[in-house]
Amino acid sequence: MSSLLTRLLGILASLGASVRRTVRAGLRSGALVTARVKGAVRERAFPLRVRHVSGPQGVDAGPDEAVVVCLVRDGVEYLDGFFAHYRELGVRHVVLLDNGSTDGTVERASREPGVTVLQTAAPYKHYKVITKRYLVERFGRGCWVLCADIDELFDYPRRAAVPLRSFLRYLHRHRYTAVVAHLLDMFPSGPVCAGHWRDDHRFYDLSAVSTQPYREKYGTRNEASNDRIDVLYGGVREARFGVRPMLTKHPLQFPSASVRYVNSHNVEGARVADVSGVLLHFKYASGFPEYARRIVSERSFYNGSAEYEAYLDAITDDSSFELYTERARELLAVDQLLSEGLVAESEEYRTFASGRSEGGRHTTRLGDPTSSQAAQTPSARPASGGRMTQ
Repeated sequence: MSSLLTRLLGILASLGASVRRTVRAGLRSGALVTARVKGAVRERAFPLRVRHVSGPQGVDAGPDEAVVVCLVRDGVEYLDGFFAHYRELGVRHVVLLDNGSTDGTVERASREPGVTVLQTAAPYKHYKVITKRYLVERFGRGCWVLCADIDELFDYPRRAAVPLRSFLRYLHRHRYTAVVAHLLDMFPSGPVCAGHWRDDHRFYDLSAVSTQPYREKYGTRNEASNDRIDVLYGGVREARFGVRPMLTKHPLQFPSASVRYVNSHNVEGARVADVSGVLLHFKYASGFPEYARRIVSERSFYNGSAEYEAYLDAITDDSSFELYTERARELLAVDQLLSEGLVAESEEYRTFASGRSEGGRHTTRLGDPTSSQAAQTPSARPASGGRMTQ
């Protein structure tokens, strides 16, 4: 009898544990459903939280034109360089959605021609994806959208021979609907936040960049067109701050072709181009320490802003903290990144660019890939899954 009683008690105990697990799973599932419902409601209602400040409310752009969209907060330090770069790149229009700036960003941007300024008070913590998806979908009707942060300057290989309109026509002709670009953290030769971000932050370091095959990361969510394009992680931030950010984004996309913006790094349903670009990332402007302190206090970024705690700890502990080491290189031309493996191109794109250059349409510009240092940069293409070395 005691043996039977023991077995019955064991069965009851196991059933209790099973029931408890079922209840906990149900609660988690319910919480997930609730979060998704809240997210859907926020997204549907978000346009009502956007106020037009200045500039055109709509942009008439075609399939060989690009509109830059940017969510910004207290970015006045970057505005002049940001506008100058994208104007020189040849974009059709710039749209800024301000999210609570107090440094004069809105007033300064509103005076700029070819710029639309919008505002929202929606809290970034809950709306960081919704805001950017709204911009992409609203301004990506029949044209390309370049979604960039205020400290990111997009560029691509062989631009001296292939101006933006020609580049977009190449993409359109091959039915590509998104372009991968990798963040390249730029820094000065002295203390990390010293000097002017555009003039003095000319150096980069690829020695700690790790790679993952694109198809391994995205599977069938996107169609890859070039096996030399990888997903990148880490870099100088991993080496010096101990964090491991994802460095790959899909900033240039054609939303009308059923591409879905997922978040700042990811899209779904894209046919990814056979040429990748770069996002020159000027994170460490003079106002960065104050910005990082605010992000840490608000806990509004991924994982409770833990990444920014690491930045702040390093910079606060050592006022002379540098990212510059003997492994750093100066960026003179985007095309030097081809031989170093950060950006990639197909033979077809290279032939296309060469044909335009030989046809007399080559123009010289700042950072021209014909510079002697770019031509002499040694090849260092990393193996997938390995380390990118110089």
